[in-house]
Amino acid sequence: MTRSVPRAAAIVRRHLVASLAATFAIVGALVGVEWSLASAEADRVSRAAATRVAERVSGALAAADFARDDIDVAALDARLEGFFAAGSVARVKVWHIEEGTARVVYSDERRLIGDQRPFSPALADRLERDGVVVLDVPDDREHRFEAGGAELREALIAFEDAGGSPLRLEVYVPVFRDAWVASTLAVYVPVLVGGIAVLMAVLIPLSVRLARTLSAADVDRRLAIEFGLRSRERERLQLGRRLHDDVLQDLAGSALALEALASAPDPTRLRAIATTLAKDARTLRGILDGTASAPAERIGDALSDAVAAAREAGMRVELDIVVDHEPDAETSRLAVDAARELLRNVAEHAAATRIDVSLRGRPGSVALTVTDDGRGFAPGRSAASGHGLRLLQRAFAEMGGELTVTSDNGGTRVDARLPTSTMDRSCPAPAPVL
Repeated sequence: MTRSVPRAAAIVRRHLVASLAATFAIVGALVGVEWSLASAEADRVSRAAATRVAERVSGALAAADFARDDIDVAALDARLEGFFAAGSVARVKVWHIEEGTARVVYSDERRLIGDQRPFSPALADRLERDGVVVLDVPDDREHRFEAGGAELREALIAFEDAGGSPLRLEVYVPVFRDAWVASTLAVYVPVLVGGIAVLMAVLIPLSVRLARTLSAADVDRRLAIEFGLRSRERERLQLGRRLHDDVLQDLAGSALALEALASAPDPTRLRAIATTLAKDARTLRGILDGTASAPAERIGDALSDAVAAAREAGMRVELDIVVDHEPDAETSRLAVDAARELLRNVAEHAAATRIDVSLRGRPGSVALTVTDDGRGFAPGRSAASGHGLRLLQRAFAEMGGELTVTSDNGGTRVDARLPTSTMDRSCPAPAPVL
């Protein structure tokens, strides 16, 4: 059993959901990558800036003598005023190294002067190797006046004062990593999202068109299967009638003839019986292997039967048949099947009160016209009847014919034409049995 194609709306809905999911995934991944790259670049720039600031501040303080007890704090503040005013420095600490202890001898935050901590040989080795060490500001008591506020970097550099005393300068430099990352994403994300939106805007109409095409093809496929099943059922019934009216009658007649010949054999009659039985055997073999087809009725008789069935269903049908020459079996079968399909469409969709069916069989062509006075339909309508008409048009085109439809609010007219070869369709008389 074949699976049907989803409706166009369902296909478009799935496309939109998949596109949105892909958009969020792509944007999320790229934002994450860009955030990481921008953060790394911001850190690099911040550390480079902190290094330069530390070097300049240490140069400004190197002329002072921090070993004296009467350090002129106001004079040091004046030297650093430009750094604070420019916003390049948020805090300054000068540590004096005495044996194994480091003590704050100057800071713009007076409450820090006098703080002590153990001297760190590891930090001293890093300073000697790198010149300047830039660190994140830890959240501890020593940094109680810096942590928790603006984002800062801590830059340390070793220098000597005017008296040759070993000192450590600790400078806290403001950094703007978050602003840097935000500004970078503000440039890339709109471009990325806009590009994806444009791509979706281009693809959605194509998806809608493809979805409609697939849905229409699915309807055509199902209608073709239904059309074929109905044709096959009619052929099966005709084969049944053939078996009853032809083969079974032949067998019954042959049985009676053989019984009569049992007492007085007649070679001529026996040969006639053998011929009849051979013909019936071929018919039965063809039915079993699927190669046999029902005997083709005359096109006028078959069309009359189709119209009679429509009349029995309550439809008012006027029939006009003129057949000068009988067409071949395949042409007749398609023309009659088309008439049945058109009558069925009118009954189901047109709400007509009258149907006119006209058939003209001439040398070289068969013309069928079906007209109704129903409500008609728009040319672009996608109803099942419209698909059925397209299916018939395709079948007629494959046979070299054509089928045209004219419809408005006053009714519908279908004109169909098929080329055919003239042939004698008279049925030969059955072989005599008795």
